[in-house]
Amino acid sequence: MAASTDSVGVPRFSIVVPCHASRAWLRPCLDSVLSQSCADFEIIGVDDASPDGSGRILDEYAAADPRVRVLHLSENVGLGLARNAGLKECRGDYVLFLDADDTYRPGSLAAIATRIDDTNRPDIVMFDYERIHWDGQVVRNQRHDAFAREGAGVFTAAERPVFLTFLEVVWNKAIRRDFLTLHGFVFTAGFYEDAPWTYSTMLTAQRIATLDQVVVDYRQHRTGGNIHATATRQQFDIFDQYDRVHAFITSDPELAGWRRFAFDRSLDHILAVIDKPERLAPEDRAEFFHAAAAFAKRWKPEGYVVDKTRRGFRRWQIVHDDYATYTTLKLSAKMLAVPSPRKAVDKLLHRGDLDPNLALYGAYWFKQYACNPRAIYEKAAELAPQLRGVWVVDAEHVAAIPEGVEYVVAGSPAYQKLVAKATYFVSNMNLPKELDKRDGQIHLQTQHGTPLKTMGTDLRHYPAAAKDLDLEELMRQVDRWDFNLSSNRYSSEIWERTYPAHFEELEYGFPRNDRLLNATVEDVRAIRASFGFDDSHLVVLYAPTFRDGVDSVRTPSGLVDLGGDGIHLDLDQLAAAAGDHGRVLVRTHYSLSKHPTAHSDRVVDASSHPRVEDLMLAADVLISDYSSISFDYANLNRPIVLLVDDLGAYDSTRGTYFDITAFPPGLVARSPEELLSAFQTGAFAKAEAAKHRQLFREKFCEFDDGRAAERVVRRIFLGETDLPPIIPLADRHPAPSPHQL
Repeated sequence: MAASTDSVGVPRFSIVVPCHASRAWLRPCLDSVLSQSCADFEIIGVDDASPDGSGRILDEYAAADPRVRVLHLSENVGLGLARNAGLKECRGDYVLFLDADDTYRPGSLAAIATRIDDTNRPDIVMFDYERIHWDGQVVRNQRHDAFAREGAGVFTAAERPVFLTFLEVVWNKAIRRDFLTLHGFVFTAGFYEDAPWTYSTMLTAQRIATLDQVVVDYRQHRTGGNIHATATRQQFDIFDQYDRVHAFITSDPELAGWRRFAFDRSLDHILAVIDKPERLAPEDRAEFFHAAAAFAKRWKPEGYVVDKTRRGFRRWQIVHDDYATYTTLKLSAKMLAVPSPRKAVDKLLHRGDLDPNLALYGAYWFKQYACNPRAIYEKAAELAPQLRGVWVVDAEHVAAIPEGVEYVVAGSPAYQKLVAKATYFVSNMNLPKELDKRDGQIHLQTQHGTPLKTMGTDLRHYPAAAKDLDLEELMRQVDRWDFNLSSNRYSSEIWERTYPAHFEELEYGFPRNDRLLNATVEDVRAIRASFGFDDSHLVVLYAPTFRDGVDSVRTPSGLVDLGGDGIHLDLDQLAAAAGDHGRVLVRTHYSLSKHPTAHSDRVVDASSHPRVEDLMLAADVLISDYSSISFDYANLNRPIVLLVDDLGAYDSTRGTYFDITAFPPGLVARSPEELLSAFQTGAFAKAEAAKHRQLFREKFCEFDDGRAAERVVRRIFLGETDLPPIIPLADRHPAPSPHQL
């Protein structure tokens, strides 16, 4: 590789990353660049007035790495003009464009740099890509063999026209910046902006080289990730873009030989758009087809005759504006769907109107009256008394439902009747797969924790943690979500990435945590007294998670108890380390039935306690590990200690989204002995631990301000949009600990 141009202040590469509503994938994108072995680059991140906080993520990366620079556009201008804004800021020898949801393979920039040197700085280096689908399926570029067959040396497009038959995209090329400057190449506004850029640069370049290596993982979204796959009138932009292509070719007599090639390619692209039902609204399809015919009339080469192939016949339909034949053939290609007997029965069952004031609630696979659904249910009783709330519970856990709370047993005839009539479903888990959602029914997925452990589609990487994972069935269930609740932007990014569906993210906070902000010291004293604790006691809550394949295993229908208890501490020793006034509450994971073992009368097993929020309120300090309870407990601004004695094994079995030991909520103990020492010395409550806790709270307690349930009820049940604003962290007053007063 040649010497770095960075020595004179010019990086080898400028990489433009435009962002709009792309927060779920932006971090992996940026990480894939910043982790490249070739470090001689700059990233120009362009925040195209993104509504989802993508610009905030760019700023975060820029603050951490001087190679990242950020432009914030005042209004949404679209992909092409956002790239232009970034292009103006580029200083590198070569320019690359990377979409915010795609990633680079390791070693890619080094390979491109080597190819540039080996071919004596060509105008363009074109490289390969693979499509990465939401379920992990990898699909090769259909024309990848052209790289090995025709990619040697340096050439023009006329000499190797196969490279203009690739997908018209800009992110599979590195382009010399002074070549772009010399010819004044810029992107156009609107959809399909890649087409005129691709033709003009490739047909102008005198020296093109290729790299026979997959550089880009081209993300194929299950829903909504590709703006070009969105039903909008902007799909009509394709005609303007290809008008530009043909005008460019017509303007130069030397390019006359490309007219037939470009005409066929443009018709094929237009047909690809009209063939996809998700790109055009039904009422726009005929108009689009006729606009395509008008386009063909404008640019059809003299003497043009279609090929005698299926593709040629499809082009003929456009050229002759034969929409009737097109629609007839499309209709005949569809098989008539015969309703199944089950569907027919469901249709009969679903006769009658929905009850607009009926809401069904469920938590933890219908085993508990708890968590976010409980907090929403109780707030709805206060703010929307006209709403009838009914809890769904399985037959074995009816005793979990308090007196006065209406319930129905899951699977019973009464349950079947209610699920057919209810307008609202509120749950912290997926509803049973046998339920068919009716039009007009609304499902609010509340989640039940901030995700540190891998979730959703990411579980496919950890088969021990996701036995018999059926991604198609999981997505069928997720497709029923209308709203998804989030307590911080970190969670929102993960939910949107790992559950690719059309739900709306509600960044309102977790309703169950309202109690942590709103409880009084008298409330806390009453909870402590119920366990026999007074103000003098230092109450330690030990709440570990389960270990996949050891304590419990995740299946499509929920967690299956394997007989473990998740305990990694000698509870009697912990009670002793907490001092004479120390008391220990133990809360095992909700999926586990085995009770912890202790002999000290100062250890209380609270695993069956109906409300974990009360245990958090009672505790002066939390001990946990990889459980999401740490994110909730941090709202109380009380000490937290993490016991991570099996971090390596846990991360390889289940996986985590970040290293909790690098960004902890307090003190980190890597062995039980270390943890016991922290209590004996008081280190768990010292200033260093408090500093970590504050940073953790700022990131993860973002929306938990005590009014989350109210926001949910007002938005979902009452249809209000003017909701209580989030109270800043500094202005919140979490429930006090009597021991610390």
